[in-house]
Amino acid sequence: MLRKWISVFVTCLLFFAFVLPVQAADPAGLRQKFDSLDTVNGGNWFKDANNDQATLAWGESYVMDAYVTMYDATGDTRYLDKLVTHANAVLAQRDSVRGVTDYRGLSLPAWRNGRYTKDGEYYIFAVHTGMITYPLARFAQIVAADPSLQNYQAAAATFLQAAKDAVAVHDDEWVDRGDTGYYQFRAGAPYKQAGLGLPFNQYLALARTELVLYQVTGDARYLDRVQKMFRHFKSYLVTDPAIDGYKWQYSAFYRSSVEDIGHAAIDVNAAFLAYRAGIVFTGEDMQKFANTGAKKLILPDGKIANNITGEGTTPYEWLFGMWVPYAQFASTIFDTAYQKITAMAAGGGSGLLAAAMLNKANADPSYGAGKPVSEQPAPGGDPGSVQKPGELIVNGDFSRDKTGWGGRDVVVKTESNGNKYGAAKYGWAFYQYVPVEPGTQYILTAGTRKGTAASRARIAYFYYNEEGKQLASKSIYYSFKGNGWEHIPASVLTAPAGASKVLIKLLVDGGSGTHDFDNVSLIKK
Repeated sequence: MLRKWISVFVTCLLFFAFVLPVQAADPAGLRQKFDSLDTVNGGNWFKDANNDQATLAWGESYVMDAYVTMYDATGDTRYLDKLVTHANAVLAQRDSVRGVTDYRGLSLPAWRNGRYTKDGEYYIFAVHTGMITYPLARFAQIVAADPSLQNYQAAAATFLQAAKDAVAVHDDEWVDRGDTGYYQFRAGAPYKQAGLGLPFNQYLALARTELVLYQVTGDARYLDRVQKMFRHFKSYLVTDPAIDGYKWQYSAFYRSSVEDIGHAAIDVNAAFLAYRAGIVFTGEDMQKFANTGAKKLILPDGKIANNITGEGTTPYEWLFGMWVPYAQFASTIFDTAYQKITAMAAGGGSGLLAAAMLNKANADPSYGAGKPVSEQPAPGGDPGSVQKPGELIVNGDFSRDKTGWGGRDVVVKTESNGNKYGAAKYGWAFYQYVPVEPGTQYILTAGTRKGTAASRARIAYFYYNEEGKQLASKSIYYSFKGNGWEHIPASVLTAPAGASKVLIKLLVDGGSGTHDFDNVSLIKK
């Protein structure tokens, strides 16, 4: 009898261990977990390796991505410093720097590989380029968005150019199918699938980089390819009616198995980034991906499945942590990821990234642990856009919550009459990028209301060129006359020569407290 009660007690403990939600994960504890994992090779990880055996693509890239993600989560520039050190070492391993060549005898600004090829010949895989360059582009994006990071601008410019150069290596592998597109293995390459399209995870790895390159540079060529890749991927998603979730194969171009958890991590991350950018994917799509994660990957016994249809089990359970952006659509995803990652003793580069993503999800509810972000209008006036004609600011009335706005300080509140507005404090992390044309004039207007801050309301704007270099900056200040909503007088902005985008930031002019903003608008004069 005693043994029976012990068995029941243990069973109950296991049950509650899997179903009790993590109400509020300790940020300090999660950060400590990350830092305890960031010790491989004295913290150097694989930065001094080359990619001939794919060490950079499937090891170091996760480490660099983890540092960028931890900066997002904490705002601690120590993680940016780590990224700079690692990225500089990785750039030193490019073929063009090492003086080595691919199977054609070309020495290019990318990273060759001979592990998966015929007879050990060297080929530059697009997926490797995508994995390595994504954190480089993200670093440049972060620096471009925050003037307080000006000490990193030289590194950001270097990394941005390196990402652009590496992506361009694959231009001849691009396949345009009109409404869709993808990359293929170059015909004649020393690879078994030469001439065929890439598996989903492989071209989506490059799509992530190109999405960020578009967001940083405003170059429509990147946007065009990104949209086509995401449309291609979405067209192969099949709804599983039993869970209202998605399932898909490893590749659309040859007989392949259902996507496994490791490769799916890239797929679902790319889809989430597209959703956040308002490209192709909708909230309904996000819910279906979340259902797959919550109802197929998490098995009844609490283990993690090996593939997206719930088959098998994976020994690398921390990989589930890469699904945490979808926790806003299914809270059990965050809870399970928390359990797996906090129990992890070591997980390599992918485990480090999973821990970083958990930190970010815990710090930023719109990224993972809170309510779903609203539907986003597509950039460039794509079908589905809800922008007013001529309006360049996305969601300037905050009716779609944080849609279009970036930064850790973005706060959207709702009045008793249902009106939504932004509440900004002093800092640089409440912003939006807007494409502009050199020499063109624009009219900026906004509503504001006095909050708890003693200082003036302020709108700062910064012009950047395609390389992410800051060209000019200025601020608009407004002193309140009362306590209700007031209109900030229209200001004329003239984009300087070479400008490709302007960064609009909402804030208070120093000190503590907040002021409110609404109906932020930028149109051509």
